[in-house]
Amino acid sequence: MAMKTIWFFQALVLIALLSCSSGGTSDSSINPEEFAGEKPMVFKLKNEPNEHAFSFLLPEGWSVTGGITRVDPNTAGGSGNSIEAKLYMKLRAPDNKAEIGWLPDTRFFDMRRYQGVNLAAPMFPDGSNYNGMTVMPIPSPEQFLRSVAIPFAHPHAQGLTITDIKPLPALAEEYGKMSARILQGYRLSYQAAILTFEYSENGIHFMEKMVCTIEDFGQLGAGLWGNKECWYVRAVKSDFNKMAPVFATIGHSVKINPEWIGREIRSQQVNSNIALQTQQAIAQIDKEITEHRALTNSEINNNMYLNLTGQEDYTNPFTGETERGTNEWNYRWVNEHGDVICSDNQNYDPNKDVNIKIQGFKKSPVRKR
Repeated sequence: MAMKTIWFFQALVLIALLSCSSGGTSDSSINPEEFAGEKPMVFKLKNEPNEHAFSFLLPEGWSVTGGITRVDPNTAGGSGNSIEAKLYMKLRAPDNKAEIGWLPDTRFFDMRRYQGVNLAAPMFPDGSNYNGMTVMPIPSPEQFLRSVAIPFAHPHAQGLTITDIKPLPALAEEYGKMSARILQGYRLSYQAAILTFEYSENGIHFMEKMVCTIEDFGQLGAGLWGNKECWYVRAVKSDFNKMAPVFATIGHSVKINPEWIGREIRSQQVNSNIALQTQQAIAQIDKEITEHRALTNSEINNNMYLNLTGQEDYTNPFTGETERGTNEWNYRWVNEHGDVICSDNQNYDPNKDVNIKIQGFKKSPVRKR
C-alpha cells in the first residue's frame, strides 16, 4: 500500500543556481531601454533541495524552504507515518505576496470504523497516538482542509472566509483506478476537492486555492486513512489572476528523478516489510505510475490554477521533447540547462538583455501538430 503515496506524480519543484554560459546568438548586448515596458519572466531550473527527488522551474528571486522530509518512528510513537518520504515545501516571492506550497501526506486512524476489528479502540480516543498516527474520524476533503490543512499551513491567518468549494470527482476516480492496478485489484476509495478562500496574514489580504484528496484504505485498513495531494497557491487578492500563469509554469515543470523514485520504492518496500520478488515488479509499479501520472496531472491542473490559464505544448529546441506550459505569454525561450524565459515582446531576445545573467537561449516554439 505504500506504493500509492507517491504524490510525486505531479508534485513539483530544484540543480543549484546555474552558472552563466556564453551561448548567446550575438556578442552584442542591448540596453534595457530598448525593451521599454518589457518585463520578461525568468525561471531557473532547480532541484528539490534535500534529496533531489524532482526538478522544477523557480521564478528568479523566489526563495525555497523545506523539501523532502522523513519521519523517525522512534520519536513519532510508531511507524505509521515512517514508510514513505514526505514533501513539505514552500516557494515564495521576494515580497512574500505570492506563494505555492505542498503539505505532507499523512496517515491517520479512525478507531470508530470496523470496531469488530479494532478491539483496542477504547484505549485510543480521538487525538491520541496510535502507532505514530493521530486518531481522528475520517473527514471529507472540505472538513480536512478547514480543520487540519489550513491551520497547519497558515497558523496566523485571520478572518478566514471560504468563497467556493468544488468537488473533484474525476481526480478521485483516477486515484481509484491507479490503486486497483497497483494493489492488484483491491481498490481504495478517494474524495477530492478544491477550496477557494480569503484571509489576512501579517497585514496582507490573500486569496488562496487549496486542493486535497482523502484516501480511505477501507476494510483492508481497518480504519486507516490519509490525506494526499494537499497543496495550495496564494497571492494578494488583487494579483491572484495575474500570478496564475506563474503558478501554472511551476506546476507543469515538475520532473521526477527516476533514480530517486527507484530508491524510494525499494525503501518503502523495506519499511513496509513487503519483499519484492523480482526487479520486474519494481518496473511494473513504475510503469503503472507513469501511465497514470499524465491523467492525474491533467485532472489536477484543469481544476486548480490552470482553469485560469490556457495550456500549450512546446518543443524544447535542445532536447526535442514536448513540454507543457501556459500560453499566457506569447514567446517562450529555453536554454540547455532548462531555464525558461517568457515574454510578450516579439522583439525581445534574452541573449541581448544585459539584465539577464544566464545566456544560451533559443525560442521554444509551439509543438507542430
